[in-house]
Amino acid sequence: MDKRNDPPRAVSARDKKPGKPQARPAVITDLLSSRLHTLAALSSASATLRVERKFSLTLLEWRSLGHLAASAPLSLKDLAHRAGMDKSYASRTVSGLIERGLVTSERNDADARGVMLGLTPKGRALHQKVFADAESRNERMLRPLSPADRQQLMNLLTVLTDRAREVLHEERQIQAGTLTDAEVEPVRDAAAPAAAAIDLVELRKLVERLNRMVRPLG
Repeated sequence: MDKRNDPPRAVSARDKKPGKPQARPAVITDLLSSRLHTLAALSSASATLRVERKFSLTLLEWRSLGHLAASAPLSLKDLAHRAGMDKSYASRTVSGLIERGLVTSERNDADARGVMLGLTPKGRALHQKVFADAESRNERMLRPLSPADRQQLMNLLTVLTDRAREVLHEERQIQAGTLTDAEVEPVRDAAAPAAAAIDLVELRKLVERLNRMVRPLG
């Protein structure tokens, strides 16, 4: 049987070879941040094409609807932060959604100068449709991974996201002069056991496979 066109097989626990430490990065594309940036950019590109084609929304409009569905009421400042927009761009995005009858704007009782945003019934109905479609796209992205690999990927991303917040806080402290680089830089020990590196090796494998899935979109 010709297996050349079969989708890549998910890696199971018995397929994993014990632990060779990951080689140190040699070029920028070996860095975890670079790989995650590439993956995020490709995923955003496919999502942008899809929500524009199927629902006449920009990606930031969709993100705004999604965050309002999850956490409304939100101030404009909070929505901008959650959706990754500057406040002026968020204001223009929200104004367009209000004009389309998808978002409500009510005066904030705690701040007479501000407003609180939510979804209209029309906005909630559209969100449900787009979210169901996003779940389908999410499944397409994760298709080559086994359930165990998916759970491992999510767990690792949670750990790394928490650590990224800590690193950002450290960098802000260094910039403020209350911390030094020497206090946060890891000490490299060639004799240290490789066990701590195994999770990063597995994450790299998963990221590489997700990159291969979306590469044709670039």
